[in-house]
Amino acid sequence: MTDRLKARLDPGVGLGRDAAHPVPRELLDLLRGIRRHGSLALARRDAGMSHRYACTLIERWETISGRRLAVLSRGRGSALTPFGLKLAGIDAWLHERVGARFARLSEELADYLDVPEAPPAPRLRLRASHDLAVLKLHERLAGQLAIDLRFQGGLASLDALAAGECDLAGFHVPDPPSLLGHLLPVYRSRLDEREYRYLRLLSRHQGMIVAHGNPQRMRSLADLLRPGLRLANRERGSGTRLLFDALLASRGITPEAIEGYESEGLTHMATAARVRSGTADVAFGIEAAARAHDLGFVPVANEHYYLAAPIRSTAADALDTLARAADTVVFRRAIARIGGYDVAHVPARTTLARILGDRPSGGSGRHPDAGAAGRVTRRSRVP
Repeated sequence: MTDRLKARLDPGVGLGRDAAHPVPRELLDLLRGIRRHGSLALARRDAGMSHRYACTLIERWETISGRRLAVLSRGRGSALTPFGLKLAGIDAWLHERVGARFARLSEELADYLDVPEAPPAPRLRLRASHDLAVLKLHERLAGQLAIDLRFQGGLASLDALAAGECDLAGFHVPDPPSLLGHLLPVYRSRLDEREYRYLRLLSRHQGMIVAHGNPQRMRSLADLLRPGLRLANRERGSGTRLLFDALLASRGITPEAIEGYESEGLTHMATAARVRSGTADVAFGIEAAARAHDLGFVPVANEHYYLAAPIRSTAADALDTLARAADTVVFRRAIARIGGYDVAHVPARTTLARILGDRPSGGSGRHPDAGAAGRVTRRSRVP
């Protein structure tokens, strides 16, 4: 069995006439070294360049771009110009804006290029709402269960399942489901126990992702209305965006009154990265993303993550394989290291009534804005 082809698309920057000159990595490394050390000598040493080569490199790209990159002074240190500073930080700028899209396109590129020598084993197509633990489970099952995983909104995943465009759909519902408000019937219309089997895979925490130490002292969703506070929002149609909008509506908070409401990120990691970079003050997402970026987290709601598969299908049998893999010590330890999940939860088949809250779920439901009077994670506790 041959390994699956790996491919990666990297965003790049071209400068000069017709932007035809790709900016080399060695130039960015040198500029970042000058920014860090304030010294060309130390910067070129880190980059493994001679003094002559470093100076020539900077001069060449100043000619190509038509902009000065750095002020180099012997004995008095060196400094980047405003343009040089912008170019030195281009990687973070690109990651914030197109990193998630390029990661997804890289998977599609690998699929396009990966022409098997023999007919491949059937792959289960899983379309699912974004989650770090689901990604970890997919990696763990790589040699056991062939799954084509692509992240998209939970409702879009259920629609794809109904249309036969995938074999499994992943979506999440808050506990209690009534937190969805007027959106609960929207979920109900897409779920049918006569057609699908359901697995409650995991439980996780949603809330406000804030800077380390919670310097803005965020406590509730009402704090999002503060003047000058910038939000990094999830994209329309994502399960997290639907939950966020429902919580705002239940409090009478007008979305347009929140600065940054229209800015969108495709994944939890993308919006958390904006908080980490300082281009946003708060995002609404899972605690696992906050921990991954060493950020603070103010819990607002708990929710359960489900998988759905047609009853009479190979995918329905695969639910048991997924449940067993998620109910191992190794996987529990893995998601405990990620953080933000209820590791005591046992994956199990469930009913539509329990998903929609038609009977007690036995979950640990939390009222929205629990952070106001309840748990605040250590990373977000105000000193």
